[in-house]
Amino acid sequence: MAEIILKNIKKIYDNSYTAVHDFSLEIKDREFIILVGPSGCGKSTTLRMIAGLEEISSGEMYIGDKLVNELPPKDRDIAMVFQNYALYPHMSVYKNMAFALEMRKMPKEEIHKKIMETAKSLDITSLLDRKPKALSGGQRQRVALGRAMVRQPSVFLLDEPLSNLDAKLRTQMRAEIKELHRKLATTFVYVTHDQTEAMTMGDRIVVMKDGYIQQADTPQELYNNPVNTFVAGFIGSPQMNFISARVIGDKEKIRLKIYDALFDVPKETIEKNHLRNVVNTDVIFGIRPENTHLTDENRNSVNTKIEICELMGDSSYIHMKIGEDNIICKYPSLFSGKKGDIVKINFDMEKALFFDRETGVRI
Repeated sequence: MAEIILKNIKKIYDNSYTAVHDFSLEIKDREFIILVGPSGCGKSTTLRMIAGLEEISSGEMYIGDKLVNELPPKDRDIAMVFQNYALYPHMSVYKNMAFALEMRKMPKEEIHKKIMETAKSLDITSLLDRKPKALSGGQRQRVALGRAMVRQPSVFLLDEPLSNLDAKLRTQMRAEIKELHRKLATTFVYVTHDQTEAMTMGDRIVVMKDGYIQQADTPQELYNNPVNTFVAGFIGSPQMNFISARVIGDKEKIRLKIYDALFDVPKETIEKNHLRNVVNTDVIFGIRPENTHLTDENRNSVNTKIEICELMGDSSYIHMKIGEDNIICKYPSLFSGKKGDIVKINFDMEKALFFDRETGVRI
């Protein structure tokens, strides 16, 4: 049983800087949880508190049914994989994997069996006699995972383990770590600043900013129903478009004014976004690039100026500007337009979201 419960966890350093504020989360047994956010948001500090490498300033933390606030790392039944792999450079791969088991006084025959089984599953059997300096980044990552696996912990903690790998290898290792989680059937807590890793790997994602949880939910729910502009902008690549707009009309008929253009708003969108409560109010209109389209129609469209086009092979990202607002349109094929061209765009209004202009909170 490896459920992790964090109740009102706070981390305050000696200089009075608060890195984590009132962090409360229940991580289910065998769940794959991702902590994501920009640098300095508190995600690695939270992971290190779970590991016992950082002291908890206040709050309670449970692993299983055991309060672990004062429990040393070695007694928490966790294994941690670090960003820099933290392999012992003077030891062979075999010795790196055996070290923790030898410290537990495990019989040599059992150690050898565990190492060989783990090495086979990670395809690193041929590397067991090498030193870390003779390995590639991907091989070192597999060894670091293997060293954690042989301990058979209840909880795996992974702190940005793929950040030192190239793009192709990161994609491969994402799939391998996800498959590893399935095979081991244990709890994974994974820290990253890469929202693509978060979206493709996690059962749930915890989005953090400035030491606070902004939202914790499934990848799809975060993408479709972000609670504020920070989550909406952080989850999704390219990020959501945010456009200055005004809700106009009355209780019967509501339209959206974007600069000098008017847009009809479907009834379902009005109800979903509670727009009747913000009639004649300035708002932030949020729309994903894939729901932003070029059009020849004059109705329900607005003029924009092309800034740059990114050709992605099977599609294009068209960067445009309306007033002071930057907008990206995902175009489903190659686009031949050039900087300075004026084009019309419209939006899938049924996919629109609306946010408070002052607080950024979803309306």
